[in-house]
Amino acid sequence: MAGGAGPDVARVAEIGRLLNSPAEGPDDHRLGDAYREILRSFVSLAASGDSPADSWRGVVHEAMAYLGGQPDRLHFSMADYDHRRYGPFLAVSNEGGGAAIIRAAAAATPKGQALGDQNAPHTTGVAVDGERLGGVGEVPVGPDEYSDIWFECVGRMLMTTNVGSRANLRFYRRAPVVAVAEGADALDQAKGALKAAFDPYLNALGGPRPVTVFVQFAADSARSDAERTALLRALAGYVQDGGIAAPTIQQLGLSVDIGPGQAGSDAAIAAVDLAAAAGLRHLAIDGVVRKEADEVISQPGLLNYLPPDLVAGILDRAESKSVDVTPINRVDADTVAREVWSGLNTTRAMGWDLGKYALYPLTLEQCDLVVQQVQHWFADWSAAPVFYVDQGIVTEHRLYTGADTAKGAEAWLRMVARHKVKLVLIDTVDKSRGWKLLKTGDDPKGILTLAEIDHLNTVAEGLGVRVMWAGGIDAAQAYEIGRLGVFGLYVTTAVAEPAPVTGDYYQRDPALTALKHPTLQRIVDVKTMLEAGFFASPVTSALPADLRAKVAQAGSDAKALATILPAAWRAWWAVTP
Repeated sequence: MAGGAGPDVARVAEIGRLLNSPAEGPDDHRLGDAYREILRSFVSLAASGDSPADSWRGVVHEAMAYLGGQPDRLHFSMADYDHRRYGPFLAVSNEGGGAAIIRAAAAATPKGQALGDQNAPHTTGVAVDGERLGGVGEVPVGPDEYSDIWFECVGRMLMTTNVGSRANLRFYRRAPVVAVAEGADALDQAKGALKAAFDPYLNALGGPRPVTVFVQFAADSARSDAERTALLRALAGYVQDGGIAAPTIQQLGLSVDIGPGQAGSDAAIAAVDLAAAAGLRHLAIDGVVRKEADEVISQPGLLNYLPPDLVAGILDRAESKSVDVTPINRVDADTVAREVWSGLNTTRAMGWDLGKYALYPLTLEQCDLVVQQVQHWFADWSAAPVFYVDQGIVTEHRLYTGADTAKGAEAWLRMVARHKVKLVLIDTVDKSRGWKLLKTGDDPKGILTLAEIDHLNTVAEGLGVRVMWAGGIDAAQAYEIGRLGVFGLYVTTAVAEPAPVTGDYYQRDPALTALKHPTLQRIVDVKTMLEAGFFASPVTSALPADLRAKVAQAGSDAKALATILPAAWRAWWAVTP
């Protein structure tokens, strides 16, 4: 690169003069224009196939920092990639230090060889996925990494990133809770407290506002179930007919504090039964955050308090009794969506082709609200929600984990399709614990079978959604998944070798013992197998039979495939529009 063309000397000198202008500061308008011209010139040079000199690097970083991104919106984004014509794309996770290697590997793949000087982001189908690979797994990049990757890839290779592996939850202020006293006048006291609790919502400016006010019995209450039921019915009647609430939008619910484990589950189920007996539809649960949830900050819904098998039992009981069960903390999905927007908007402003965003630990219904808004804001760009198979999904009435994970993923796909989402990622999030997307043999860390992946991919295509897949995928699995005609794959470990921990950001990671440094040959090997799988898929049935047979006969022989696949690509492009 050092011998390539450099930036315009006069333009760089002009920037220097503007930066060193008198004390009142530089002419921001002229300086902004000068930086924009620098970046536009760099994009044109890179896209032309010329090699920019290293002397561009400093001024490009300055311009990106000053402007907060590249100056122009690009018309192409990942949703425009034609995987039927150019095969599944392959993205390699990296913070930028290996971007040049990934770019060189893209040109060295069989498809890269077949394309020759036609290599371009929309044809090559190789991407740098901007991620810092920490001890805990993949974490977001910052401005320096954005600039490094942009410098190496813009105009030449696709760029994607994940703006976070979990949603940043925000909660609404807790709903009012009225404690029921133990004395003989408990009913009158509770009625007075309910009237006071409903009053701000009943007499809100502009008219009544929806609210559920909860009542709660003391944990050591001596009342029998029959006494509690009678009291709740009396209070519900008071809310309905006593003039203290607008009954069509303001309701009474039951709240309960539970302990851990089986005892907590028993208390929750007893509360479901009590609410149903009293004719209440809403139950709010508070509890002690279990260790497994604390270790990952938080988990969805009741999983914060109880393990999956116990939560499933509670939800089943609640559905049978027509009671809606939720944690006492209600997620503010509107605020979550806006925080997702801020990260995605940065990615789009940086000129990248795709931004992925996590929805974990939201419930399916909360995901629905977030995706609806995010898709509206990025209707003309590729914002891809992520489903983590190692976490499954919780709905208001059901828990999809373990053997039901694929069913949960299908429900999630149908949800995003309603909002016309074009691209999604199905991945694993807890990579430090060894979870993998594909289940092979008796591996307890594999989650989905190849048949389940095939089914989900088919369902998604029928819904107009294209799925990207990730999660511990190796070269052999890339071939098998490629045979399904998928849109694309993300890989990390399969294309990397261990390297010493270097760099300021990584040095501070207390759990990181080695970096994952991508190598050219490993990238080429995985991409070769992905291409071979593509030519073994039903998608390429129009390829001449002799070439399909040769690809099949080559199997996993990388040398043989390196000879056959370029010819297969040229023949495929000849028979596809």
